[in-house]
Amino acid sequence: MSEQQGFKRINFFKGFLTTEKDWNDAEQYHIDKRKLQNRMMHAPGVVFGYGGDLKVTARARGDMSIEVQPGYAVDGVGNDLHVPHAVIKSVNLEELRLPQTLYVVLRYYEELTDFIAYKENLEYKGHRRVLESCKVELSQTEPDIAREVELARVHIEKGATRIRDARDPAHPANNELDLR
Repeated sequence: MSEQQGFKRINFFKGFLTTEKDWNDAEQYHIDKRKLQNRMMHAPGVVFGYGGDLKVTARARGDMSIEVQPGYAVDGVGNDLHVPHAVIKSVNLEELRLPQTLYVVLRYYEELTDFIAYKENLEYKGHRRVLESCKVELSQTEPDIAREVELARVHIEKGATRIRDARDPAHPANNELDLR
């Protein structure tokens, strides 16, 4: 439902026979309201105070990989982006045309799960759940601020052998994480 038209909430009454559309509309109402609240009450980006605040660091191994700590963020359309555990991402230099800036981003995904088909009537089948999740990705293009949350970036030069935490966070050098 469009926010310009207002929000329609389902109204149950005695004798009301619900349909699949009624239940999906009711669920969409709550999703739309949550996203509206996220957009209005929280700016897009990391919500501090949860887990490791999605902090991005270079791996201690001294290679071309980074680690993102658990945390929570909201994207530009109001989606919840929850990272429950640390994520390690490795940079494959063979996939890049150096020099190249890589962006560490969070992107929202939905996946249909829990498929069921009734053998008594195969017409009744479908996915019982939608998994809301996000992925930490390395992107070669500037983030779309409506659909992605940028956590960090790193400008990789030819001959790079490792990604480092910035010695001077206000002025990161090549091959150092830029968290600004």
